[in-house]
Amino acid sequence: MSSIKYAISSGHKVTSEVAQSILENGGNAFDAAVSAYLASFVSEPMMASAGAGGFANILTANGKNIILDFFCQTPQNKAIQNPNYKTIIVDFGESQETFYAGPASMAVPGAMACIQHLAKYYCDLPLKELIQPAQAIAKNGIAYTSFQALDTALLAPILELSEIGKSLFFESDKTLSTGSHFAMPKYADFLEVFAREESDWFYIGEIAKQLSSHSIDNGGYLTLEDLAAYQVIEREPHSIDWKGLRISTPGLPSMGGGLMQLFLSQIKEKQPKILSNKHFMALRVAFAQCLPYVSNPDALWKYLSNPEGGPQFNKHTSGTSHFNILDSKGNAIALSTSIGEGSGYFLPETHMQMNNMLGEPGLMPNGLGSWTSGSRLNSMMCPTLCFDRNMQLQLMIGSGGSSRIPFSIAQVIFNQFQLGLNLDKAIHLPRIFESDQRIYLEKGFAYDPALIEKTKTEWQDLHLVFGGTHAIDLASKTASGDNRREGHAIITYT
Repeated sequence: MSSIKYAISSGHKVTSEVAQSILENGGNAFDAAVSAYLASFVSEPMMASAGAGGFANILTANGKNIILDFFCQTPQNKAIQNPNYKTIIVDFGESQETFYAGPASMAVPGAMACIQHLAKYYCDLPLKELIQPAQAIAKNGIAYTSFQALDTALLAPILELSEIGKSLFFESDKTLSTGSHFAMPKYADFLEVFAREESDWFYIGEIAKQLSSHSIDNGGYLTLEDLAAYQVIEREPHSIDWKGLRISTPGLPSMGGGLMQLFLSQIKEKQPKILSNKHFMALRVAFAQCLPYVSNPDALWKYLSNPEGGPQFNKHTSGTSHFNILDSKGNAIALSTSIGEGSGYFLPETHMQMNNMLGEPGLMPNGLGSWTSGSRLNSMMCPTLCFDRNMQLQLMIGSGGSSRIPFSIAQVIFNQFQLGLNLDKAIHLPRIFESDQRIYLEKGFAYDPALIEKTKTEWQDLHLVFGGTHAIDLASKTASGDNRREGHAIITYT
């Protein structure tokens, strides 16, 4: 039987194709990840940026499995007067949500530190080669897809805060539409300097100084000292044992892995008829067990270490994307990234938007500014690797979708390993999500309406609110991108 030469699944065709080009030219999975991540700043600009943060779950060819925590860090100083937030209402159709952009919403980004870390410790090719695909895309541009157009329209109130945002994402006072030409030429120039300078240039050089000055002069928290102190953290994965799998996922500051563990452990129906009422109710029971913990990370991890302790979500991540890359040597990386909704501030001469992680109400249960200084923010992102009993990698998976992330991943894992569906069907089976007040679902479940005591939102088709859950299945040698967010997969064989 043929073996996998390489496999890729991501949130955009361009992201996947860039990874493929690096792999075809002798790069390893980490080389491909650097190039693909940099390219995603153009192909997925509402989710990925030099101003973003995230997590990567990596496995090296010699069996080393670690989490790279490059998520956003809070500033050291909270004692500023009149922090400058911009109140933004985003209309999602079935609901409206309030977020905060502006200078006071910006946390220290980790994206470029992640690029530096991978290039220094895991890549085979020089950074000056790895930036070239993203440079070409930034200069030549791409055609906007329907999902990009929809996402941009949703976030228009933030993008129009800046003249740079208007120039990039608007045509004739309207946001870019499907098929619009989109380019970021200043980003190409930024990459040239980034690859040429010292590794920490982004955090101590001219861009850092300009970002710090803008923040201090305009009611933000970030300082040059905050940027200079940022570091990627290599963490041990959080390990979950479930149905013969050993699931590797981030622990704190990501809540996603813990919630995934709790959700999977609470699905008591072993083999329900697919999409039956029993299937539906089994998922609902699992959600009911998770809801008390969704705003309380400390209680979640305390409960997981002592399930008899009882209940006692500080969550994030709205504009999130994910990709997986596997090479022929066994190197693998699953990377999730986010800028939240974006702050509306673009780093000078880069075309890169900063995150708004300090303006996320879900992260601030006690109000804006209630974050702890000098610490990593919590997140729902949980790029995941699943191993069999012999510690052979079986599945690489991750998702966008804010608070839905761990539950979307868990439902795909359940669909595949418990219900026996192949990867593509497991990803595209209808899903549900539940909050304290509302249940969200995609049409297809044969549920009993009398058993739904909450407000219901039901979509007739698969819906982007459930994220883009992209995956690679090594056991069946398949890869799949989630149609909910125009996912794209490539797999080739030896």
